[in-house]
Amino acid sequence: MFIIDIMKEKIIVEDIPITLERKNIKNMYLRVLPPFGEVKVSAPLFVSDKDIYDFIKSRKEWILKKQELIKNNEIKAPLKYQSGETHKLWGKEYTLQLIKNDRVKKALVDHDKSIIYLPVQKRSTISKREETLTNFYRKELENTIPSVLEKCSKIVGKTPAEVKVRKMKNWGNCKQDGRITLNINLAKKDPICLEYVMIHELCHLIEFNHGKKFKKLMDEFCPNWKAIKKRLNE
Repeated sequence: MFIIDIMKEKIIVEDIPITLERKNIKNMYLRVLPPFGEVKVSAPLFVSDKDIYDFIKSRKEWILKKQELIKNNEIKAPLKYQSGETHKLWGKEYTLQLIKNDRVKKALVDHDKSIIYLPVQKRSTISKREETLTNFYRKELENTIPSVLEKCSKIVGKTPAEVKVRKMKNWGNCKQDGRITLNINLAKKDPICLEYVMIHELCHLIEFNHGKKFKKLMDEFCPNWKAIKKRLNE
């Protein structure tokens, strides 16, 4: 069995910089990647330069549209949970630093240096690194909830039956039986956002829908809730 290394080079076609990779594949593939709209083309080893150039030229209009879309919508590259990435913690930016350590199982944070240390095994996968970081955010949120709940319960005058944390699409929800669930990603947001969501859910213990009465409660218990909501969703 012969192993052929990938041959990579930089070319320019129709004023568009291209990263070209020749490898042992059957078809040509073209990708435009966030966050800067980098163009990558993968081509079979047997395909001629002319065929590659013609292929790129035929997709020029699509490439430019895709680059414009990425630029206008500030689309970010998928996270790989690797050293050097920026991740948020309580509204502040931290640099992720991987550490190879089989004994340490949880992420550690250095607030002075703004670094989150993520312990990984030698052959860790993206999903495993993501899981370790998610568990870190879960613990951060769980440790912060008691004090925030005490503060917000005094403001609203209501106490939930239970507060849970999990991954979810909404920032929070409240069941009619008094159970509140909060989104793990609140640990990435400014702490004031957690207070806003907690007050929001506690208000549902008084008024279950989002009608006028509910908004009146929010105006009373969290006067600047609209500005905080906007910040939360940015």
